[in-house]
Amino acid sequence: MAKSLVEVALFPIPGMVAFPGTIVPLHVFEPRYRQMVTDAVEQDRLIAVCHTKKEIRPAKDGQSMQDALNNNQATYQPYEVFSAGICAIIDTTADGRIYIHISMSKRLQLVHEVQTLPYRIIACSELEDVCQPGSDDELMKYQKSITDSIVKLIGKHNPAKLSEFNSDEWLGLSPTDFSFKVFQLVRFDAETMQSILEATSILERLKMVDSLVRSGKT
Repeated sequence: MAKSLVEVALFPIPGMVAFPGTIVPLHVFEPRYRQMVTDAVEQDRLIAVCHTKKEIRPAKDGQSMQDALNNNQATYQPYEVFSAGICAIIDTTADGRIYIHISMSKRLQLVHEVQTLPYRIIACSELEDVCQPGSDDELMKYQKSITDSIVKLIGKHNPAKLSEFNSDEWLGLSPTDFSFKVFQLVRFDAETMQSILEATSILERLKMVDSLVRSGKT
């Protein structure tokens, strides 16, 4: 049976890789994306945020904020795998800018474009994990190793925050949830995070994150 597709509005942002289980705060000022946000909230449509491969059309140089509020900026080619979720409007300024939170709930893969202008709407399939080798004990071993490394990093860089970090809470997450939600705590370069997002093995994701946090590459 063919998988059903979901239509989402696409918000391409260079360097932005989002994961299910995380909340992405955004400041929206371009006209097309302000309209996208308004439409998505009214129509209960998910918004996807994705990293980009390259710039297709650059923004004009030397624009003021007023220019940016009245004109669309650069256009980008998106990566085909991204996360999407429900958008909530947090605040709207007097000049029309919008502050939003997107609660990421799905990892999706682009299938085809449904609408190009004024903003993209795309049909996607959900990207699911495949069965992978590795026991529950092995998954938990990496989950604990990552958590221990994060405790060390917090203790080194921000000791005052250490009392707020609940290791038991993070160890209590399922390996799947942990492998995504850990990005509430750590960030890597965009290309690395895109590779982790595209991985369809929980074990592979945990190994990648473990190697990076153990080496201090956050």
